[in-house]
Amino acid sequence: MQIKQRDIVNVDFTFPDGKSTNHYAIVVSNNELTESEGFVYLVLITSKDYHSEYYYELDNEMFNNFSLPKKSYVKCHILMTTMDYIIPTKKGTIKKVYFDKIVDKIIESIF
Repeated sequence: MQIKQRDIVNVDFTFPDGKSTNHYAIVVSNNELTESEGFVYLVLITSKDYHSEYYYELDNEMFNNFSLPKKSYVKCHILMTTMDYIIPTKKGTIKKVYFDKIVDKIIESIF
């Protein structure tokens, strides 16, 4: 399975404290990096709405071929890397206009 930027995937997301839970995530790394190195950067999707200054609220209209079962948010300050071959499933994609806004929010949140 080829993983690309803007894909929605399901992964075991590892948090800074070392704990891991299964979550949806958005692939934020560019396609060239994934193709040449085999790893991807992901940003967490969760239904928990804490730290509003760092999240981007999601709506099912933002996706292609995907919908979330409940109200969810991108946690723009929680990213991780993994190898592309570890990602078990691709669920859909996020539309470019919303992806660009999420990238802006990631930059604002981290830098």
